[in-house]
Amino acid sequence: MPAVVAGALAGALFAQRRRLDIIGILGFAVVNGLGGGMLRDVLLARIPLSLQEPRYLVAVFVAAAVAAFFAQAASRMRFALAAIDAVSLGLFTVIGAQSALLVGLPPLSAMFLGTITGIGGGLLRDVFSGELPPGTFRRGAPYASAAFLAAGLYVGLVQVLNTPKGIAQVAAVTLVCVIRGVATWRGWRSPQARDLTPRFLRSPGRISDENSAERRAEEELDPPDDGSG
Repeated sequence: MPAVVAGALAGALFAQRRRLDIIGILGFAVVNGLGGGMLRDVLLARIPLSLQEPRYLVAVFVAAAVAAFFAQAASRMRFALAAIDAVSLGLFTVIGAQSALLVGLPPLSAMFLGTITGIGGGLLRDVFSGELPPGTFRRGAPYASAAFLAAGLYVGLVQVLNTPKGIAQVAAVTLVCVIRGVATWRGWRSPQARDLTPRFLRSPGRISDENSAERRAEEELDPPDDGSG
């Protein structure tokens, strides 16, 4: 439930900042708060839990109302919301991986389902708002990669080391919080893809010359500090 409330509040504030009406705010609260769990249940071929348990929809409605009528007060809790967002990402990821293991899926599939469950709500929110590519996949503080690592940690602890599920859950959620927190604090960004084909097709001497040229170009653009000023 905390993960659903945090996700719904984040989605509702996202819609409020874009000046959507009440129905739009409610829609984004539903998508962000319940989207990941619904994707998980659809992939597992079962009725979404959020449709079987009315309390989840009630929690989303309350979060949407808070964002719609108390947006300024909610936005001031930036640090708390960032912490809740990290915890909700970890919780959703763990729930998805655990659900996959309970139905007998292999470890890699459990990691995949955990990641999808963790980032599903934010991914659907970005797609519905027209943000392409989705913010979930843009360079920045690790998000999807943090969920994948947490899912891998949970599956490894439970399946390989036979660690009690409670301890594995806490470890996975903590990992997400540490990755997100340190990355935001230090300004770390997810790595960018780089084409290595030229390095394999060209001779070592030419590669060395190109590297030297690149370094000279960087030095020209960023001259050393002479201590003045």
